[in-house]
Amino acid sequence: MPDRTIQFLPHELGPPWERVRVEVDGELVSWMQTFTVGHRLRGVTLDCAGVVGVHTDDAHQMQGHMRFMLEAVLERAVARGVPISTLYGVPGLYHRWAYATVMPEFNFTVSTRRAEALPRSHRIRQAEPHDRPAIARLYNRETSGISGMRVREPERWLGPRQGLYFGRLDAWMQVALDNRGQIVGYCIGDQVDHDAQQLDIVDAQAISSGVAGSLIRAMADEAVRHRVGKLVFHVYPASRVGRYLRNLEVTARSERPIGRSQMVRLGLPDVVLQALGPYARKRAEILGSGLPSRLVIDTELGSGELPLGGDLPRHRVRLPSARLAEVLFGYRSAEELRDIHGLDISASDADLLDALLPPIDAYCYWPDRY
Repeated sequence: MPDRTIQFLPHELGPPWERVRVEVDGELVSWMQTFTVGHRLRGVTLDCAGVVGVHTDDAHQMQGHMRFMLEAVLERAVARGVPISTLYGVPGLYHRWAYATVMPEFNFTVSTRRAEALPRSHRIRQAEPHDRPAIARLYNRETSGISGMRVREPERWLGPRQGLYFGRLDAWMQVALDNRGQIVGYCIGDQVDHDAQQLDIVDAQAISSGVAGSLIRAMADEAVRHRVGKLVFHVYPASRVGRYLRNLEVTARSERPIGRSQMVRLGLPDVVLQALGPYARKRAEILGSGLPSRLVIDTELGSGELPLGGDLPRHRVRLPSARLAEVLFGYRSAEELRDIHGLDISASDADLLDALLPPIDAYCYWPDRY
């Protein structure tokens, strides 16, 4: 029988990155990369095991190597107490491991000519490596209340390693400066091919609407330089840049994929639910006393509970962990899941979950999706 082994090796990017290699009789057959990062969810930050670059050599496809590798990575994350895992999924694959899509996709398309007409009140320059800590701190401040966002550690953040397309690792970044030379905004854009039809901005943050306008105008100048007639901003609608764009003549588009794009797996549901306990208790206080004392949620990957402080006995609900992930991240209401996935849940239980964990739009910027 072939000797299959797995190795977790140091990564050239340094911690918290790791390389994972699977060998059969000493031959490399499958590989991937993992990293551990903070992930925001309804006001708390959870450790997250990111998965990226999963690949099996063509000559060794369909032999279970990818399954062996991914399950070993997930088991290792759980053993280390990392409660969730994320990846950017392809259709029809990762749901087998209870990953679920939990984030909508947003973009705003504006003509280069329209963006050129905006005022530009801040100096814009190309970002340098020494700007990264300041950029990470600005990002953390602007996104601190948004579920789905990754936490960028200022002294360890490596800057954008990708744009909209995962093969393009040389995304570029520009910063906006105030009159003291302090960074007050930034934009990250895709590499532009010679035949590009648009300029894609995959992350942008600003501390004010004036900075947002300056950044959009600067991106128009960049589009002119590349001779493209439109800009597409892949930004969160409630961000300052998103709010500025909504006041322009733009085409706004959103998608809510199923089984692909940015996906989450709840490896330790009890840890996640415990972290969300204060959030649920505050929601319960608004709803009044006619609630269970505790809500226990059972999944195939484990159980957890939310303290509600109500007068009624403890109540249990059973959900597939993938469906619980959608509810926790606000992607679907429990009521919607009855229609979309055929979720077997009573109307009263769906109402209770939706009252405690109302729908929200979680989001993760492209440079953090890997």
